[in-house]
Amino acid sequence: MNENPSTPDPLDRLFAVLVRTVRDRRPELLASGLDVADLLSAVPYKRVRTEIGVATDDDYGHTMTRLLSGERGLLFVDDLMQDDLRAELDSKNSDLQAYRSYLNSRVTLAQERVREVLDALGTAPASAAFTDSQTAAPPRPASPPARKARAAPDATAASIASPRPAAPNPPRERPHSPRPNAVPNAIALMAGGVEPRSARPGCKYCAQPLPHGRDVRFCPHCGQDLSVMRCAACSADLEPGWKFCVTCGRAATA
Repeated sequence: MNENPSTPDPLDRLFAVLVRTVRDRRPELLASGLDVADLLSAVPYKRVRTEIGVATDDDYGHTMTRLLSGERGLLFVDDLMQDDLRAELDSKNSDLQAYRSYLNSRVTLAQERVREVLDALGTAPASAAFTDSQTAAPPRPASPPARKARAAPDATAASIASPRPAAPNPPRERPHSPRPNAVPNAIALMAGGVEPRSARPGCKYCAQPLPHGRDVRFCPHCGQDLSVMRCAACSADLEPGWKFCVTCGRAATA
């Protein structure tokens, strides 16, 4: 950087501090460049004066003017700014703050000089893979291998491998059997040699059933005398053979 590398001057030290600071804060700017305002904020006087070896603000301004004028090819700068600042350095009454008129101007760091500083700082050149046009993008972390998509089973093979389930059999209908009659069929009884038993009429007073196989005179439910016929209208006793009631004249009913 300097003609005598063993004795770096404030300009070399200012550039080295600039490279180190940009590397730590915004490493992409080492290749893409930065505005003069950003450069000044990266290496302000109060922070770097001891490190670069300047005693006063004028000494700092003189060194910064040399850097921004493109001296030693450390920076690539605008032609107008370069000519203006070099004229100030050659002037007897130099304006050492003239560079502040170019805060929005863009400057680019010389990549070969940047590599020299990074090598001196112990940074491997591979880790700062700079080119003259752009900063190499950091390597992306390896993505896990994509899962291999499971092949869709062939429809024909699937149908052969797993036959369709048989359709469920319809429920069997139970054979219909006629409900047995509560009262025995007279024809069936006669065919089997058993005479049907005639149902005995119930009590003519309370209509309750009367016991079979016995001579019943009085109803076991209401106690009425079943041997006596009575008039349905006035309840008078009727003699056997009468067709009308002798009391009310109403026709007798069996």
